[in-house]
Amino acid sequence: MPTLVHITDEKNSARIKESGIALGKYRSVIYFMPVVQDHFISHQWLRELRRRGARVLVGVYFRLPSDELVWAGKYSSKHQRLPLGQAIRDFSALADPLGYEMFIERKIDAAEITKIRHLPQKIGWRYQPHAHRKPPCGCPACLDYGSYGSRKIREKYDSPSIPVPYETLKARIAESSQIDVLLDCLWALCNKRRTADPSFLEHLLTIEDAELQEVLARTLAHFRHEKTKRMLLELCKHESAEVKTAATESLVQLYRQDAIAVLGPLVDDPAISIALADSSLEFL
Repeated sequence: MPTLVHITDEKNSARIKESGIALGKYRSVIYFMPVVQDHFISHQWLRELRRRGARVLVGVYFRLPSDELVWAGKYSSKHQRLPLGQAIRDFSALADPLGYEMFIERKIDAAEITKIRHLPQKIGWRYQPHAHRKPPCGCPACLDYGSYGSRKIREKYDSPSIPVPYETLKARIAESSQIDVLLDCLWALCNKRRTADPSFLEHLLTIEDAELQEVLARTLAHFRHEKTKRMLLELCKHESAEVKTAATESLVQLYRQDAIAVLGPLVDDPAISIALADSSLEFL
């Protein structure tokens, strides 16, 4: 089953963990995005949602059957109602996935939720897709008077964030044992694809934290190197189904049809076989 993410205010976490994501008084649907290899794309709405006033947003991750009917489309265009699996395939094939959204017309039960995690608060676009390095519009139609930062927006351009240098990220990963620091570094490494040696990440395999291992598996998809395969195969043996799924999806992204041969007998693992099926690879 595909993994999906709904972004919400941190203060809702306890209630959601206990009773799920409920439909609101003025909201008859639940918005979400599919979790794909590109973390920016999966969580692209975070900064825009945070602009509405929430101080800290979290990701609520849940799983739904591939045949569940959902609505999908660009926020400014007509949406289609179709099975979730097909919606994700259509989404993955888009040349420009920014501004895309999905929603479902029912609550998400607590049993369908796999985890709730904190996210870096600077992921995604604001104001409109592709607005990076462009001045946000200060007109009343685009920017509410009295909203946070609105005065400065009208006075100057929005300052672009400066990416952390690759060597700095490597040093932080080597020196830190804090999970949050390591997660932030791994997310930052997903900003581009490399042919570099990922051996500096190998010691993270020994850290017993499923969330870290899952993000590590997705980060490795951005390293096209001979050592990447061995590290991903090690993650495919992890006890967590989410880690196995992430590692399998990374292998598929790197090796496509050859991923089945790379996995060998591991394709019989339920989590791995489902991930392969969701990736539209036939292995039977």
